Amino acid sequence: MEQCKQYKSKIEDILKRSDLSTITTKSVRRGLEAELGISLSDIKKEINQYIEELFLEFEERRQAKERLTVKQNDIKIEPGNKVTKKVKTTTTTVKKQAASKKKEPKERKPIDWPLLKVTPPLSDIIKTELCSRPQTVKKMWEYIREHKLQSESDKRIINCDDKFKQLSGEDTITAFSMNKYTQKYFIPIPKEEQPKYKEILRQQEEASSIKTEA
Repeated sequence: MEQCKQYKSKIEDILKRSDLSTITTKSVRRGLEAELGISLSDIKKEINQYIEELFLEFEERRQAKERLTVKQNDIKIEPGNKVTKKVKTTTTTVKKQAASKKKEPKERKPIDWPLLKVTPPLSDIIKTELCSRPQTVKKMWEYIREHKLQSESDKRIINCDDKFKQLSGEDTITAFSMNKYTQKYFIPIPKEEQPKYKEILRQQEEASSIKTEA
């Protein structure tokens, strides 16, 4: 495993630019081999295990970041409660502020992922019949954590409940492999019909939000 750690940054770069809803250990390993210009077949088992570990860490960080973003968006600042702090302005301060502004990265526009129709048992797990692939992965992880399906001894292992057994046909699956079991439960929606179904989903989410608040 120590030999694999030298490839950590490259593996993480591959994960960052990949679609996590369709990625596999094989595709990551092949991508790594292509970048390195070498074969990793001699340590195939070890590198696959290390890729799975990094994937789980990457997914947990992403989920934590999303939860933090949601929490921050829920914080409301009431009028009149704004706290201001006087800061002594100097030439150095102005220069630092200007430099800071220059370093600010451009805001990325969110990707408009196409919707898919979702059929049971996957739709029972994610609680919707319309979803994009990335949102499906997110909702599956929410279900896994809500029902505490991750193995205590190895977080990469998912202990399947009845719904996950229907999905995979297995008693246990890995966090990395669960995406391959979802593919046959997706039905593509034609591009020209996407706006209609996105509006349907928006209305469903709005109705669900109102129901939850009530």
